[in-house]
Amino acid sequence: MEQDFLQFQHITKRFPGVTALDDVSMGVRPGEIHALVGENGAGKSTLMNILGGNLQPEEGEIFLEGRAVRIASPIQSFQMGIGFVHQESNLLDNLSVYENIYLGRELTGGLGRTDKKRMCREILACGQRLGYQLEPERRVAELNLAERQSVEITRALLANPKILILDEPTAALAEDEVARLFQNVRQLKEQGVSILYISHRLDEIMELANRVTVLKDGKLVGTLDREELDKDRMVNMMVGRVLEDIYPDRSQVRPGGELLTVRDLTIPGKLDHVSFTVRAGEIVGLGGLEGQGQRTAVRAVFGDQRFSQGQIAVEGTPLSGGIAKRIRGGVAYVTHDRRGEGLVLTQSIRKNSALASLRRLASPVGWVRESQERSEVQGHMEGFQIKAASMEELVSHLSGGNQQKVMLTRWLMTKPRVLIIDEPTKGIDIGARMSIYQIIHRLTQEGIGILMLTSDMVELIGLSDRTLVFYEGKIVQELSRAEITEEKVMKAASGMTEEEAG
Repeated sequence: MEQDFLQFQHITKRFPGVTALDDVSMGVRPGEIHALVGENGAGKSTLMNILGGNLQPEEGEIFLEGRAVRIASPIQSFQMGIGFVHQESNLLDNLSVYENIYLGRELTGGLGRTDKKRMCREILACGQRLGYQLEPERRVAELNLAERQSVEITRALLANPKILILDEPTAALAEDEVARLFQNVRQLKEQGVSILYISHRLDEIMELANRVTVLKDGKLVGTLDREELDKDRMVNMMVGRVLEDIYPDRSQVRPGGELLTVRDLTIPGKLDHVSFTVRAGEIVGLGGLEGQGQRTAVRAVFGDQRFSQGQIAVEGTPLSGGIAKRIRGGVAYVTHDRRGEGLVLTQSIRKNSALASLRRLASPVGWVRESQERSEVQGHMEGFQIKAASMEELVSHLSGGNQQKVMLTRWLMTKPRVLIIDEPTKGIDIGARMSIYQIIHRLTQEGIGILMLTSDMVELIGLSDRTLVFYEGKIVQELSRAEITEEKVMKAASGMTEEEAG
């Protein structure tokens, strides 16, 4: 058997009140894709931050190529050939792409001056190899999430790493961008780079990984070889349940009357006479490939997109105007980008939760009734089991799953009739997903209608009572819970007619 290139031996890391890693040992072979999985809080990021030089263990050793090393800082980790692409962008918005990529390791010319042209050339050459179209002199503030990640990956790869850590690398990517990333990861593997791949998406793990290590509550559960990989087995190791138990049983759901009615919604070049309904207690899922009009439709319903034609009504009352009027009309929207356009990361759970309900919580003279605000937020924190020291804790300190629950709290405090959830479990672990699914199920039992947009096919099939498949700005097929299959959704999403699909 090939000797491990990297070894963690008996790594233990403690924080006040919690042991984040407890005697963890594992190895990574040269040129393998080694996935690291587990719930939020399992210790994955802590272990990677120790390898990246951001944290120091209380106990244990790290071996590189058989030699014990102490990684005292991120710079030292970088110098040892370890590249780290973090889940959350570490780029500086006020600097250009090339300035971010070469920050702290600028290339210089003969007189010691920064060699801007050479840096830009190397970025363009690397981007060409990877299939990225980076503009080296463009400011990072102007980039979208996928472009930012391509900058992070380029920065890591220009250092010619021996080990590359990818933490949730597909969270912000469209389907074609995911395919390109996978191609690049496989190329790096062929070049002998060891890949440490962290993801909550088990389908990705099944497709890419040579081996998988599972952590739970800071402890090593075990490592599976390629031939042992099985989604049920991984889920059971992570949370103690099998895949079938993840989704609530909605076979007995009997939706009520129409809550949301959308008729002939049209935005030239984006939506073409889109019509649908959502009934009380029903989950309507929107499926299709990225960028086919689904997100445009839900944002139009929420008042964030103007439309040239169409009508939107809640319980028969037409909706018009912008977002504030839609909220008062009973519509709420949980965005797919909770950190970018959803949460105020510098504010507390309480302030984030109450943000959309300040008008309702205000007294006649305009002061927020703080006792009522605290009572409502506390009730949701308990009901949703948000893990935090108090409601005054900053949301930036929370896990992805708990941040998502804060987003749900914010919009449920507006007392909506229709709740739009855009990517309900993006970037959160399997245990938190199960909790979110149960919350959504419970909301429908209270009579709320759910309009759900998700790029996760298993999630779409597992949750939706009806599924509307979009293609080129139109709804091309409607599938009931009894009818839906992955094959039917993919054929419709690819533009095949029902006759062509057979």
